Amino acid sequence: MTEPTDTPQSDTPKESGDLSVTALYTAQTWRWGRLPNAELFESKESRAVFGVTNIALAVMKLFSWKLKSLRHSLIHRHVMIDALIDEVQPDVVIELAAGLSRRGVTVSSDERIEYWEIDLPHVVAKKKMLLERTPTGQAMLERSNHHWVAEDVRNVPLQTMSRAHNKRVYVAEGLCMYLQPNEQRTFWSRIAEDVRSAMGPALFVFDLVPWCEQPKPGWFGRALEWLMKRFTKGQSFARDERTRETICADLKASGFQNVQALEPHDVLQRWRLPYPKKKTQQVIFVCGNEAAEPTISALKVESNPPSIHGQPPHPQP
Repeated sequence: MTEPTDTPQSDTPKESGDLSVTALYTAQTWRWGRLPNAELFESKESRAVFGVTNIALAVMKLFSWKLKSLRHSLIHRHVMIDALIDEVQPDVVIELAAGLSRRGVTVSSDERIEYWEIDLPHVVAKKKMLLERTPTGQAMLERSNHHWVAEDVRNVPLQTMSRAHNKRVYVAEGLCMYLQPNEQRTFWSRIAEDVRSAMGPALFVFDLVPWCEQPKPGWFGRALEWLMKRFTKGQSFARDERTRETICADLKASGFQNVQALEPHDVLQRWRLPYPKKKTQQVIFVCGNEAAEPTISALKVESNPPSIHGQPPHPQP
């Protein structure tokens, strides 16, 4: 695969509150973790953000030794969602606020799957520009089953993207943590309405680590957050005291009939997660309609899974 080259001008989005730093960091994390097609979205900006952020986190860990590795946690999060999609084998995948995710160009290699990526216009333009740099990326842009929607996820009409009988999966990775509880409930209710309208199995998967489960940031963490807010034009993680049980109750009140919360250690063997010895912190919520109940029930939590022997599915850098 051809290695992308950097363009002379800066390709970082400049829109207010566009979360460009987090998008660049995650894009480079997928590249660092050697996930398929991640190299297509690498840039000099993503490498710089990745390096500087990891140095800051290393210093922060000196003051908060319980802090889990961010890059390994993000890899686990991303691979868990990929594995769920692979297990469900949907007809349609709708990724909300897709950012610089490499998931769309990877999953859409299967022509049987209709893939929809939704994000703000400048983010979609940025992503297409990165793909245009290589023949491989250009070919991916020509796929008829990979659709790009340049709109705010809060406004886009989701029902136009799939037929009622199709098996579908909605993905919102790295989004809900920035929404306040009332915003989350409004967002979830919109997704739940579309999920309930499906005649076939429909799932909504997203990540959200309850604030009460996270280690307290301390003074250095607060300083790092202040710096991040300068980069993201005021965007920061939402904080509230809800437990995962309360979040599950909110999801059911929003209209989802089945809800399951998963952590990396719950599916370590089932989905053969990379870096099995790394202790990471992620919570993936899988929600669905009545037709999805067998799928969600099949996601049984493993109790004290033994260590994985042999090589994980992705090479370790």
